Amino acid sequence: MHAADKKLNEMNRLADMAHFPAIVNAGATVNILLTLCVTWWLVPHYPQIFAPMAWVAIVLCVNLLPVVLLRLTLRPDTVYPTLATMHFIRDQHKFSDWVYLAASANMAFWILLSWALFSISYLYSTALLEGMLVVAALATFSPVLLRSRRR
Repeated sequence: MHAADKKLNEMNRLADMAHFPAIVNAGATVNILLTLCVTWWLVPHYPQIFAPMAWVAIVLCVNLLPVVLLRLTLRPDTVYPTLATMHFIRDQHKFSDWVYLAASANMAFWILLSWALFSISYLYSTALLEGMLVVAALATFSPVLLRSRRR
């Protein structure tokens, strides 16, 4: 079965994520970029050692709470669209469980990396933030960029 023909709840490998519609990758990219901007603002205000872990926990809770609540509405007759035809808002809670773990790990990575870099006083600058935003945008949106290059 071609990955694009898999239903959201049938995803079983990381490469399946490369078949999401571009709007889904764009949403994930915007989420990462906004989180990096808030992280950049937080670092000088909360230099305590526990702050980055608390921030990761807050961001993951905010990101996963809607999923948990929407999953309460799933029923045995729930329709699961294919990866290529999923709707950005309506279907975000229908992925296989491991997809949320991968997305959460990705978010935690970007938060902890950026917090570590932003915490180095001589590096803290808007230029560093801009560089992080470019790298994060390219990395997060890369499945769409690579897919369009292959065509």
